[in-house]
Amino acid sequence: MNGSVAFSPTPADTTPSAVETRESLLRGIGADADAVAVIQREQAALDARAVQYLAAAARKSNWLATLPGGSLEHSRRSLVAEIATTLHLPESTAAQRIDDAEMLCDFLPVTLDALTRGDLTYRHAQAVVRQARTLPEAARGEFEVVALANVHRQTSTQLSSHARLVRERMHPESIDARHREAREERAVWLERERDGMATLVCHLPAVAATAIDDTLDQLGRALRSPEESRTHAQLRADSFVELLLHRDGDSDAVARARGVTANIAVTVPMLTLLGHSDQPAELHGYGPIDLETARTLTAGAPSLLRILTDPVTGQRLSVGRDRYKVPADLRAAIILDDETCRFPGCTRNADRCDLDHVLDWAKGGESSLANLAALCRRHHTLKHHTDWTVTAAPGRALHWTSPSGARHTTEPPDRAPTPRVAARATAHPLPDQPPF
Repeated sequence: MNGSVAFSPTPADTTPSAVETRESLLRGIGADADAVAVIQREQAALDARAVQYLAAAARKSNWLATLPGGSLEHSRRSLVAEIATTLHLPESTAAQRIDDAEMLCDFLPVTLDALTRGDLTYRHAQAVVRQARTLPEAARGEFEVVALANVHRQTSTQLSSHARLVRERMHPESIDARHREAREERAVWLERERDGMATLVCHLPAVAATAIDDTLDQLGRALRSPEESRTHAQLRADSFVELLLHRDGDSDAVARARGVTANIAVTVPMLTLLGHSDQPAELHGYGPIDLETARTLTAGAPSLLRILTDPVTGQRLSVGRDRYKVPADLRAAIILDDETCRFPGCTRNADRCDLDHVLDWAKGGESSLANLAALCRRHHTLKHHTDWTVTAAPGRALHWTSPSGARHTTEPPDRAPTPRVAARATAHPLPDQPPF
């Protein structure tokens, strides 16, 4: 004997079947995910405690500045240095953490309560703070209530986008005035990266940035071929370089760019166009834009797609079982309604997604607005080649079920006017004077 353990096969009648093994593994995956969710809630509660301590430290620092010989500037610098060295953070990060804590404790009680309960993460809270900071104090309470209305279904990225839209709609100052001021900050700068790479950042008016992005996307798609080994992202990047540095060259990107027209979708209320309303126009995939830009785009558009909120739309919203291919007007309606991929948490633009029959065409599904949804290629593949399932519900809601049984719901963006609601008075005020 060499001391090794002999292998004894399990009797056939006690061997779990493949189905039982699969179900057991899926239950285990679901249990592991649930355990991580519990830890995430606990972490959020700890983050809320840290926020309150940082806000308390800021109050103490402000009080020190009022003592004889004190200086608010020097006291603040000292506080930032204290927090940075204690937490091993860059001072810029420490200063941001302190500012966020003050905003949450002094102006965003609903967000702080949700963080304390673990209903959202610190990154979610930061998304709200980032937008609330630029609103007048009187508007912040209403803003956070509206911004957090669907936070239980949103990733921090989705909440950030939603909060930005809510902020635009609730800001008391005209978007035209704000845009004129903001566009003065347009700039391009370089951020050095590792391995001989760098990131070029362009801070531009939304319409110009969207047009550039769409042009690069069209070029990337046009350059695809069976012999092309580059990814879509690489094709976009290479086209960008070719257009800027080799404008007079004979490369494929430069040649194709001469025939490319960027696609921009802007929704402008008719009364706004006629000058009888100040309701803002909306740039598809971005949100509200200034009216001057919207009117300029509308005046120069070669054609207009009429989209009404009235039941009479003039669009073919269903072609039933007559054909599988989706007609252009129905495709436009779905893309404009969905805005992004309809898988939970995905933010890929709908105009760069596939159109999927929720109930498969082969199983009797119709080519209709109610049975079609935008899915990016990744999640389209996931739907058809894994055990993820989806069913359609009224209002074009989609109910997703994971292989382990977890359920998620996605809905098209709510385009109803932002409601004006009273903020809940659940603040956690810190005293202005000792003891803190």
